[in-house]
Amino acid sequence: MTTVKMGVTIARPVEDVFAVLSDVENVPRWSSSTVEEKLITPGPLRVGSRRRAVIKTVAGRTMVNEAEMVELEPNRRMVVELVDSPIPTRIDIAFAATNGATRLDWTADFSFRGVLRLFGPPLALFYRRSFQKDLDRLKRLMEDREL
Repeated sequence: MTTVKMGVTIARPVEDVFAVLSDVENVPRWSSSTVEEKLITPGPLRVGSRRRAVIKTVAGRTMVNEAEMVELEPNRRMVVELVDSPIPTRIDIAFAATNGATRLDWTADFSFRGVLRLFGPPLALFYRRSFQKDLDRLKRLMEDREL
């Protein structure tokens, strides 16, 4: 297992940040690799909800993955597991109120298997760099009230 941790503090109340992140259709607005993301189970978002995402990969290609919400504590925590992906992944998103702002801590646990184990560390580093930029974009959009 390879763990990647990232975070950002957003100058908005935790309820606002949670509302944006719990609406999967917002993801393409702040995540550069996401083309489309939709709930495929009836709403509202809850434990057991599934979403399907179209993600950009190398050379302009895309792939589709499916994830399931496995833990959900409104305004505190969301845990998502990719259930249909070449790299099994568990994403833990923690929300904490801090002086009128929200600290968002994002932890991704990757299970690189087979030949991908050889590429695990560089893939994790690439993910960290790229996704931290997405979290910074989320911060900017939320603080500018575009989200």
